[in-house]
Amino acid sequence: MDGVFLTGLSHYAFAIATLCYTLSFILYSVFLFSKRKALGTAATITTSVGFAIQTTAFFARWAASHALGIGRVPLTNLYESLLFFTWSIVLIYLVVEYRYKIRSLGAFVLGIVFLALGFNMLAGIQTEIVGLMPALKSNWLFYHVLLCFLGYAAFGISFAVSMLSLLMDSQDRGRLTSGFAGLGILAFIIFLGYLMAGQGEVMKKAYWLGLGILILAWILFLILKGSHHRSQVFLLWSFAMTVAGGLVAVMAVELTVWFSHPATGSFKSHLFTTTFFHPFLPIKLLSWAFVLALFWLVWSQGIRIKNRMLAYLPSPDMLDSISYQMISLGWPLLTMGIITGSVWANTAWGSYWSWDPKETWSLITWFLYAIYLHARYMRGWKGTQMAVLSVAGFLAVLFTYLGVNLVLSGLHSYGGID
Repeated sequence: MDGVFLTGLSHYAFAIATLCYTLSFILYSVFLFSKRKALGTAATITTSVGFAIQTTAFFARWAASHALGIGRVPLTNLYESLLFFTWSIVLIYLVVEYRYKIRSLGAFVLGIVFLALGFNMLAGIQTEIVGLMPALKSNWLFYHVLLCFLGYAAFGISFAVSMLSLLMDSQDRGRLTSGFAGLGILAFIIFLGYLMAGQGEVMKKAYWLGLGILILAWILFLILKGSHHRSQVFLLWSFAMTVAGGLVAVMAVELTVWFSHPATGSFKSHLFTTTFFHPFLPIKLLSWAFVLALFWLVWSQGIRIKNRMLAYLPSPDMLDSISYQMISLGWPLLTMGIITGSVWANTAWGSYWSWDPKETWSLITWFLYAIYLHARYMRGWKGTQMAVLSVAGFLAVLFTYLGVNLVLSGLHSYGGID
């Protein structure tokens, strides 16, 4: 078949799959609150249809590369890897749902898929099928990417399960002053970020470094003492849900503006220019006011949401077991992915390890999940400690995969945004 036709077919199929997953996300979310079994069934069917269409799109793009005389597996740039990442997440989720007969995870898992595909649509990423650069022309490519992304997908499921575990583990939201303190801290961090970013690139990097250290210290505190400070655990859950919900809303706004006034240039130059970086101050303030209001809504209503979903949620032990199984699956896959990547790097650049930013963050991610497994095997940790550690691990995954490409540069820069 004609390569151009197959390329177009794959694009349309991916778009249809994205619509299916978006509908699935909505259906799973409504199912959690309405408790209507028919909605859960419809969500599962819609997800399965989307998965079948996305599988077809993947192989159509692969066939198109051969028809165009390029002949490569569609896993080599950010656009293709994001699609494969979401495909892997949906695959593992459908297996988990079928095995454990639970649909309550669907809203969390399909939320991750929705965000990833929304980013893919908004980012202005190159979608054309092009030939490989010399460093990528290796038989190790397929194995390295396949193993890493299947591992990432397993970690993504563990993250969704852990977020549900943190909500289940929350007994109360804490004092009202905790909510106001959270609002105040969030507002101060936002103000400080704008202030330091305006002082130049050095201060901007110092801000992000300091924020990273602060988050790391908080997560470490929750891992060690979270079971005795449940309100702090709930605060972490509220922040995470605010970030996820805020991104969904912002993407909807950015998508609307993108279609009505197509932007030019790289995604970095247009990132959040419709909302948080808009030159008109009232729009900027309104965007952050929405985030603060969303945080307050999540924090104030989170326990009520938990109580409403309680009848449809698995037991805490089952959630802990699922999270552990996912990480037990993902960690060996990531290990083999790092090993095959090292062999590939030696072939391409003459060195097994170069301390490239993505290599370094892959190692950090590997260590975080190794600590998780060690704590589980040797210390017998369960519950809150493991859920927080799983969340921290997936944050490292996201930075390894997307953050490095967006804010850093190195040997893996070809995976970034054009």
